[in-house]
Amino acid sequence: MKKKRITLLIALAYILSFNVHAQDANNPYVHCLVLDKTMSMTGHGGTDIWADVQNYCYEWIDGVPQSSIVLFFTFDRDLYGPQKFEINSDADKAKIKNAVRNVKVDGRHTWISSNLDKTIEYLNNNYPSSQYNRRIYLITDGKEEQPEANFSNVLRHYDSKRGDFDYLYYVDLRDMAPEKVKEELENTPGGGYGSGFPKFLTISPVVKTVNLLLGGSKSFEQHFIVSNDERFFQMSFDIKIDSVRKVGESNVIPNVTLTPSRNISQRNVTKLEDGKYKVTFTVDFINESMSECDIYVGLTGRNQGSNVITFEPAGFVIKARNKPAPPKPTVKTKNGLGWH
Repeated sequence: MKKKRITLLIALAYILSFNVHAQDANNPYVHCLVLDKTMSMTGHGGTDIWADVQNYCYEWIDGVPQSSIVLFFTFDRDLYGPQKFEINSDADKAKIKNAVRNVKVDGRHTWISSNLDKTIEYLNNNYPSSQYNRRIYLITDGKEEQPEANFSNVLRHYDSKRGDFDYLYYVDLRDMAPEKVKEELENTPGGGYGSGFPKFLTISPVVKTVNLLLGGSKSFEQHFIVSNDERFFQMSFDIKIDSVRKVGESNVIPNVTLTPSRNISQRNVTKLEDGKYKVTFTVDFINESMSECDIYVGLTGRNQGSNVITFEPAGFVIKARNKPAPPKPTVKTKNGLGWH
């Protein structure tokens, strides 16, 4: 397993005439900073890294998009906070930086599991995943000191009420986490681990299925939600066709191409607003007599310095059919309103 890791989450919101909606992607974002305040940060028993940690937090704050909510917790044996900030200007970000600057680093015990669990419970009670997209950044330089701590149970609690756009990042400043914890984070949906001072750029697929008519060249627009505009333009990713299969069969059918496919970055994306971008892809069906098929598309990233790009999930499906799928029936409620 790579120790320095960025979970890079791409949000692809696709809208066509088939009434594909991605309402969850438009929910407000809550960014939760959970910062270890034990004395080891300032060199008690080791090297003083507190100034570096503060600068790391300042950079993280600079990357939070406008119109977001930031919750700031600190912890040692207990959990403190949160302080709540609504981000509408640089002045609001300066308030969060001031809160980080004023942290008293005086804790004696590093209880990671219970305090992360309390953070998750606070979010579930006050910012449910049905109404908010939540991102937790746990930053610690220590190892678990809580007797009988069970990190596996905490991850199960997190996963039980996780929304599609919820993410948990464990920043292990001194590489103290056990291998089991690292592996569990890597294998938990929406979980990520990074050692040292990793830079996180989140990018995540919103819509899992794209509907297109079969044959010729077809274009579709994908929207991207990113957590940090500056880091997004420092990186690039590729898109590739993993396989093309007949409906109901496993055999692979060639003669389908997807453009663009490599080095997708500022060269071929259009910014819609802070944290939101779009790119138009073209699917070419070279064999026009092909049967109806499912095209499995994968998203891949290239490591760049200490940044390791991954995707959650790692792709989506294009359903190519000879004719549009029939519309879903309208369901009427008692007040006469309906939906499609």
